[in-house]
Amino acid sequence: MHSNNLAIVAALAAAASAFDCNGPYFSFYNRHGPAMSSQRLDPALFPGKQSPHMHDFDGGNALTPDVSFEGLQGSECTTARIKPDNSLYWRPALYWNGNGTGFYPVPNSFLKVYYKFGDNDNVKAKNISEFPEDFSMIAGDTFRRSEDEKNEAGIDWTCIAEDYSRITAKGFPTGFTSCGQGLTTQLTFPSCWNGNAINPAKPDAHMAYPTAGGSGIDACPKDFQAARFPAIFIEFWWDVSAFDGQYSANDNPWVLAQGDPTGFGMHADFKNGWKKGVLAKATSDDGYCNCGCGCGDDQMRQCFGVENVNNDADIANCSAKSVFPSETGVVQKLPGCNPIQDGPEEATMASGPDCTAVAPGAGNATSAVASATSAAASVISSAVSQAIGAVSNIVATIADVEPTAIPESSPESSPNATPATPSVSQSRHGHHQYHTTAPVDAESSECTSAATVTVTPPPVTVTVTATAAGGYAVDRRRRRQN
Repeated sequence: MHSNNLAIVAALAAAASAFDCNGPYFSFYNRHGPAMSSQRLDPALFPGKQSPHMHDFDGGNALTPDVSFEGLQGSECTTARIKPDNSLYWRPALYWNGNGTGFYPVPNSFLKVYYKFGDNDNVKAKNISEFPEDFSMIAGDTFRRSEDEKNEAGIDWTCIAEDYSRITAKGFPTGFTSCGQGLTTQLTFPSCWNGNAINPAKPDAHMAYPTAGGSGIDACPKDFQAARFPAIFIEFWWDVSAFDGQYSANDNPWVLAQGDPTGFGMHADFKNGWKKGVLAKATSDDGYCNCGCGCGDDQMRQCFGVENVNNDADIANCSAKSVFPSETGVVQKLPGCNPIQDGPEEATMASGPDCTAVAPGAGNATSAVASATSAAASVISSAVSQAIGAVSNIVATIADVEPTAIPESSPESSPNATPATPSVSQSRHGHHQYHTTAPVDAESSECTSAATVTVTPPPVTVTVTATAAGGYAVDRRRRRQN
């Protein structure tokens, strides 16, 4: 398995002449085959609850909705090649659109993780720091549906044919009917930190990319020099062979879990779970690990110690427990509330029973209206039920108190009797009134009176006041979900 992957890397490196396979970085393959877990969780942005869309996870198996650094240290296993790395790496699940028959999850093939700590000239950057406890970050934007001119995360997609030829695009590529070696994407996480914890409302506000020139910490923007971390670069690979020939070269049959049919909304999250001191040693100014892109098990053992390197069997048997009912397998709609939004404008949050996407800035107001409307419906329903109950009681009583109204027949004896039926009218004050008439014989001309009862329930007044949060429409990062 490793030799085949190394052949792929060699082919990719040959195809990209600017790619240097040596230098101040190390890399490792995580598990081959399925992800460690596929769940609707996001411990970074939606701690303690179910997340808006499906993610595929790798890393430490102590995965829970609100897992902490301490919790990750208690992982029984990790799908990382390096045992002391109990970090979590996750990304949106990928689906084939099924040609209208449902959404089919695309199997993970493997992922390769690189830790880079060099400057632009591929020289070791000084004073690289290990990640602090309970540190999380994100790369990419789940709401993007068009090409990002800056594209700081370096996201692109590639179909790799059986002969290793490539078709690459910033979003999902087209021009093929099969990818013999897999469909891949890649991205780089930011590495300059401002010292703050992640804010789910602005998940990328605490991090920046080293674009200021200079070396080491000086390469980071002025407000992001609390620390410079290793830059995590990840290649994600999917096995799309099951869908060969079921789409044309002009089709774009792939969908990311958040309802993205473009691929521009690719994103990934990282939560630190490295055992203290291990990453610091591997990235230190002296004696750092520099096996580059060709790190095999032997190189990993030299860098981290024989006892700290997982073998394939260790990784293959590592899995995490499901927290919520399983949503894996073929589905008729994407798990969560994720209608397809193909852009090119940014996608918006979706909510409500029909999973309707709302306009930017309207999310808070819409939620308030939906909640108030639901409450109002409950109040009105209760009032109507009480009124109908009262009507039923009256109807049941009328036959007893007004027997002379129908002298020659009764509802029980006449096959043509008309049962009592409530009707509704509206008073001049706008209140609904419920009326019922005592049962009569439709063919009898002897009926001399009819009892009419009016029941007016108390009025129900519903007032809804909803205001979007200040700045919500201006700062699109407030709407991010991952």
